[in-house]
Amino acid sequence: MTLKTLKFGIAALALFTISFSAQAQEKKEPDFEKMMKRFDADKNSTISLEEFKSAKRKKEVPTEKLEKQFTKLDSDSSGEVTIDELKTNWSKGKKKKKQ
Repeated sequence: MTLKTLKFGIAALALFTISFSAQAQEKKEPDFEKMMKRFDADKNSTISLEEFKSAKRKKEVPTEKLEKQFTKLDSDSSGEVTIDELKTNWSKGKKKKKQ
């Protein structure tokens, strides 16, 4: 009886470990609403370059790199990033990673 219980416990633990590691590997889409709230300091539903730089801690990342990232996000070159642009560019980034 004890041997059967031990085997069952080991099997259950193995299944749990496999299941947990598979879930950890699945990447979820970010919460775009949450991202927008974090970046959009003036609450106008868009992110300006200055807001982007401030939220990304410009002291830790070179200004040139932040400006390039912002330009990629701002697909319509309006000088502001909308939530739709965030979503669109997220999907483009996922497609590039798969290739």
